[in-house]
Amino acid sequence: MNLVILIHLMFGLVFLSIIKFTVFCVISKIQWHIGYYLVFLTMTMLTAYELGVWSHIIQVGLLVMLGFTFNRRAQSIPLIYFYGLYAVLSVSAFGTIIQSLGTIFLPIKFLSYNTTTMYETILSPVIIAILQYFIIKLISPNLIIIRKNKYFQQNNQFRFVNLLLSISLLSYLLIPLFKNNEYKATVNIFFAISLISLLIYLKNTTQNYFNLQLAEQRQQQLNNLTDYTTEIETLYKNINGFRHDYINLIISLETSIQKGDIKQIREIYNNVLKKSPNILNHDHYSLGALSNITIPAIKSLLSHKIIYALEKGIHTEIEIEQQWTSCHMDTLDYIRILGILLDNAIEASEKNVNAFIHIAVIIDSAQKENRLIIENATTEETSPIHQIFKHRVTTKGNDHGTGLHNVQQILIEYEQAHLETAHANHIFNQTLVTQG
Repeated sequence: MNLVILIHLMFGLVFLSIIKFTVFCVISKIQWHIGYYLVFLTMTMLTAYELGVWSHIIQVGLLVMLGFTFNRRAQSIPLIYFYGLYAVLSVSAFGTIIQSLGTIFLPIKFLSYNTTTMYETILSPVIIAILQYFIIKLISPNLIIIRKNKYFQQNNQFRFVNLLLSISLLSYLLIPLFKNNEYKATVNIFFAISLISLLIYLKNTTQNYFNLQLAEQRQQQLNNLTDYTTEIETLYKNINGFRHDYINLIISLETSIQKGDIKQIREIYNNVLKKSPNILNHDHYSLGALSNITIPAIKSLLSHKIIYALEKGIHTEIEIEQQWTSCHMDTLDYIRILGILLDNAIEASEKNVNAFIHIAVIIDSAQKENRLIIENATTEETSPIHQIFKHRVTTKGNDHGTGLHNVQQILIEYEQAHLETAHANHIFNQTLVTQG
């Protein structure tokens, strides 16, 4: 009997450690690694034997160390501490609550000790895993926003949430010192309050963030589309003026042909007609391809960047043959990536004598895949691709090098998106592939 109970306890400890480690990896976006888990499991077992429930503090410390090792550049210490604290506390607290509910609603006292142990060490972890799945699914969008914004990671509201969770953990650790059920019920209620406070904070943070971003995005779209409209109006006036002049020239040419004035015909051709392809093929007319974009934010950003590049004297072309109706990811994240790639292309191209930027969008409706290709001239003949994505690594000099690193941090959140990079013969090529 004792051996069976020991096996049940071991299984329960393993299951709970798997849940804690998995929860931490999921919310912190750290890849689940068997080696790191085995270290976590070993330390959990050793400290649980020596320290009992106080080993939870060691577990939090281990997870924080793991998170700090992998995410110290992208995420702040308060956020990494939250990951570890939530993973350990929520699993432990849910376990206590489920066991308490089992005592109240299930006839455990009439069951054998072996059956009770199976409920507490095997069935309870399964219920905890299900609860964690739904909670993480609920808070994941909010955590994505907090991960992207250091302000939310450092503000007092987030510190207050961490403080509540820390007090909850400490209260949970003190349960063995208080044998009465009233204290255990109080701890469970305090944890519930902490969890509700966390959810409210995440909801408010998300709402405020979206309201701010929406306001900024609308204003930026308005400014960009105003420039785009002005540019289109200018092109229309130029074409209209050219059409008027062209009609007069045709009339003059007809008259010269009737008179057989070869000299005048040659003069009209050399001075006017020969130059007309250059007028009609001017870079600014490539803006017409933007009519195939039905996403206002992307259309406004592309028009702004293309006009900006043209003003700098960079030969710019864009090709979009199909209707572009979806980017298969959050629009705000997509335009952040697009803005970084276009800024890099403009900055790299303008230093080249033969400055150019080619933009192409390939829509594969059957595969539900978009490929955005940005190709530009560079002064560098080639560069180590694996190096340019590192934080603060750049070929542009000081105070640069965060752009492509930020792109990678955004793409971490999307399994259906990736960036393909090539650089050779003074040509830099970036292809953003999204699926959905």
